[in-house]
Amino acid sequence: MGDKSKSDMYGTSKYIQTESDGALGKAEFYDFAPAPCVCCGFLIPDAQRARMYAKIYDNKYEANIPLAPFCCLTTELCVVDMFTVVNHDRPPSRAGMCCYCIPCTCCGGPVIYSLKPKCCCGMMDCSANCGQQIKAAPCKFFGLKKFLCCGAPCYESCGYSLLGGVKNGDKFLQVWHAALEGYKKKTELPAKEMAIFQTIDDCEIDWRKAKNVPQQQTMA
Repeated sequence: MGDKSKSDMYGTSKYIQTESDGALGKAEFYDFAPAPCVCCGFLIPDAQRARMYAKIYDNKYEANIPLAPFCCLTTELCVVDMFTVVNHDRPPSRAGMCCYCIPCTCCGGPVIYSLKPKCCCGMMDCSANCGQQIKAAPCKFFGLKKFLCCGAPCYESCGYSLLGGVKNGDKFLQVWHAALEGYKKKTELPAKEMAIFQTIDDCEIDWRKAKNVPQQQTMA
């Protein structure tokens, strides 16, 4: 692992990963992930990078965003795994329950989206400094925007983060989209309950609509 760049270390731990596990695609991370920005990258130990991954399978989303309790001084033995495994028939890929009693579909299906950090009114892409985020929202609110005809989509107000520090957010969602479409056809789940996939910019005055993410079967 010493010959690898720090960005190539993610998901390479010999203790938890194999190269041929049937994944359709995986997230690529900037070398400061899971820290929020490049300035905090020095706090991330290589052992934490090696155990961090996010993958899409034909029936589930799986990720490990481990914790390093002693920051850059944390050894491999002390890294704490934080696994997430969610089947495609449960949120965020499918609508969940509202107030634990009724399906949350009255305002549209859920959204899974990539958020690209920008500054100077959206003119400068800050992905290399802050990384892209993969986020999810429980419903799309009929596609409405925060300021009626401009601003970010309304669903961003209740969006929550799944991954941070991502390099290939759009490509990762393309594979997720294709996997979910195949899963929907196989299981005959209602289309209105399944997530849509979009990409948006982190800019409140952006007049452009959120862009839909196309499907891609696998990552090269």
